Amino acid sequence: MAKNSPYDYVEVAALSDMGCIRTNNEDAFLTVPEAGCFVVADGMGGGEAGEVASATVVDYLQNTLKAVAEDSPGCRKYAVQQSLHKANSFVVNYRDAHHYSSMGTTVVMLLLNPWNACEAFSCHVGDSRLYCLRGGELFCLTRDHSMANEMKSKGSKEVLPDKIGKALVRVIGGSGLLVPEWQKVAVCPEDIFLLCSDGILAVLSDDEIEKIMRVGESPAAIVEELKKRVLAGGAPDNLTAVCVKLAKELPLPMDIEDFEREESELLLKVAEERKDFR
Repeated sequence: MAKNSPYDYVEVAALSDMGCIRTNNEDAFLTVPEAGCFVVADGMGGGEAGEVASATVVDYLQNTLKAVAEDSPGCRKYAVQQSLHKANSFVVNYRDAHHYSSMGTTVVMLLLNPWNACEAFSCHVGDSRLYCLRGGELFCLTRDHSMANEMKSKGSKEVLPDKIGKALVRVIGGSGLLVPEWQKVAVCPEDIFLLCSDGILAVLSDDEIEKIMRVGESPAAIVEELKKRVLAGGAPDNLTAVCVKLAKELPLPMDIEDFEREESELLLKVAEERKDFR
């Protein structure tokens, strides 16, 4: 943790493993505690060069976050959104240049608010998830961008075969049009957040994940136990976990000038509407 970092109230641990069946690891993760940002990206196992897609997202985000580590919440969201658009364009062009039939990656992110430790933002595309353990109870903060959920959101009651229902309707690299999903997240002292790829979900239920997070003494202990349990269960896919634990006491919100707050609020609103790079 960088000295005098505005995010020094967090403890983080992360790991990634190939699993028992796959012959390479297409997952990637990013922890930038000095910028209050944590990311998991899961390259599409059924596609080609999934590891290039996930690494591309991580690289673009890492470069962006270092430049906006202590900027306003609106500036950070705007910069991240543009970075995801750039990564998406790169993956689409890479896929076309190499004549791949498909290539893509999911992404899930937790982005802390430098002005207010009691607030964060989540951003995700695909089916990598963000969980929060609060008061011993586990909550899933993201909704998989799957065909089944897409149809359900449109009022359909049709039950799809499992393979079709889990097919993703949003991924980075899927098309030139990228629509990340953002949410504002309330943060409380001693919250524990888990970002993970679906390689963990293929083996462990939410109840099992909750039990592991409840008894884990630290983020490092939690991710190690998750890995141990998934490998013991056969680990049919790559598995990646990033665990973030908040301190017992959080810093008070910063005193921000009105004009800075207004500018940040404007950027928070327009960030999802604009694609400004070419």
